[in-house]
Amino acid sequence: ATLARARVRLRCHCRPGRALALHRLGVMGAPCQRLLLLLALAGSLVLHASAEYDDDEDDEYEQHGANDEDDDEGSCPAGPAGAECRGEVDYGSTTPHPARRHEWKAFEGCAIPAGNDIGGPEYVTIEQAKQKCAADEACAGFTFEGSDPQGPLSGGPIWVNLKTVFDCVDAEWIGYRKLEPQRIAAPAPPPPPPPKPKDKHAIALESGRGRGIALCLTGQVRMLGTTHLTMEQYLLGVLKPDVFLYGPKEPGQEDGPELYGLKNYVVEARWEHEDIRTQLYQETRSAGRVIDLEYLEVQGNWFGNQCLDPPLRDNRPGSAICLYYNQKKCLDMIREHEEVRADPYEFVAISRFDFRWLSPHPPMDMLRDVDAVWIPSGSDWEGGINDRHALMPRKHADVYLGAWKMVTEGEAKDVMLDTLGSMKVNGYPGPNTECFLKARLAYHNINIERFANVAYLTCTQRVKSRWTQCYGTATNDAPGWLYKEEMEHATRIAKCVRSSWTAKKFEDCKEDISHLYRGFR
Repeated sequence: ATLARARVRLRCHCRPGRALALHRLGVMGAPCQRLLLLLALAGSLVLHASAEYDDDEDDEYEQHGANDEDDDEGSCPAGPAGAECRGEVDYGSTTPHPARRHEWKAFEGCAIPAGNDIGGPEYVTIEQAKQKCAADEACAGFTFEGSDPQGPLSGGPIWVNLKTVFDCVDAEWIGYRKLEPQRIAAPAPPPPPPPKPKDKHAIALESGRGRGIALCLTGQVRMLGTTHLTMEQYLLGVLKPDVFLYGPKEPGQEDGPELYGLKNYVVEARWEHEDIRTQLYQETRSAGRVIDLEYLEVQGNWFGNQCLDPPLRDNRPGSAICLYYNQKKCLDMIREHEEVRADPYEFVAISRFDFRWLSPHPPMDMLRDVDAVWIPSGSDWEGGINDRHALMPRKHADVYLGAWKMVTEGEAKDVMLDTLGSMKVNGYPGPNTECFLKARLAYHNINIERFANVAYLTCTQRVKSRWTQCYGTATNDAPGWLYKEEMEHATRIAKCVRSSWTAKKFEDCKEDISHLYRGFR
């Protein structure tokens, strides 16, 4: 009873706030100190008296030390109500719990000044005070009167003030500061793998460095007996290219066709028995859907397939698919030869066997410094771009000659929709090969430049395309022309250029005939 009354007096007269105020006034609170001493002595007497009546309890006290005294006043309630006190996490509760365990630093002789309190003083143990402060994000620490950082009797309850701000004034008090837990640094990520050494060939292509010109001539060798002299003089003599030939092997020509003086420029020639239809279905992803549904519903000779054996189910006039395959084979030959000589070409040219040249091709000095595909004027049928001849930096050849790759990867229709628009792609008469070329270049943001055309497609009544008529000839073997406006345009330009080009002629000899090729859409 005496002990209980002493505790009541201590709670009433020795509250931490009052003791701090007495300290600031220079009064150390001697009555409080005497009561604390009396309380400590009375507690010892009670414990010794209890030990005389029950040896088992004495043994338990020896095992647990001062924790038995905590059970008197500072123990946690049983059941869910004491879960927070015991530091247990109730996973079914919506009450927030501290997300992580904090660290604490005790400061002896440190009193946190009055103000910035979280509620009123609480009579708890030091561990309970740490739990309460840790659970409140606003709490920066707590303080209590005394000189033992563990509290009275090294663990007993004491009046504690929780604070939102931590500061110190000299006093016989203890201040605890809440510290953020030291974060264990995550292991450093493994260093990235060393960059793969860049292919010298790819670097050279991107930078535009290279050596020489590669010329692709593909398809059936038509009219070369008529065109080879002007081709050798006005094209091969100006560009001095390495020539790559690819086409179908004709009956009776197992060793290939007669090449005349062209053979002096040929680096590689391949003549094969082609099965392009089988290759088309083997290499196209989801061929049944892409070819038979997506591509065949787009009108136009961009997907001409009468050159196949057998043709596709729509039997569309034209030989576009064979053209794309031939260009792909020629590009493969160029790549293989670049690996052999360990140096890419600087430029690639594309032309035709049946192109009759009337004047020299523009010299490289006039074309080299422009990063663009150089295409002769005219023949921009249905809003497309002339696909009969071109000269370009090597890095653009993969796109210009990449129609087969775009078709077999199922991208052709989407590329045309993105660049030509749905009216052109889904309408009539649909895109042609010139439109598909324009779409590829536009999709890859490749610039196009024009020079005045000095050549035209020639033919005879015996040797001509199966889809066109030959004009300007009265006999079966006399050369004529396939397109009159192209022939007349090239003739006018050739009279302007005559035997050589100059910078002035390059501009003055240009002639706009685009109005002749405007289509329906």
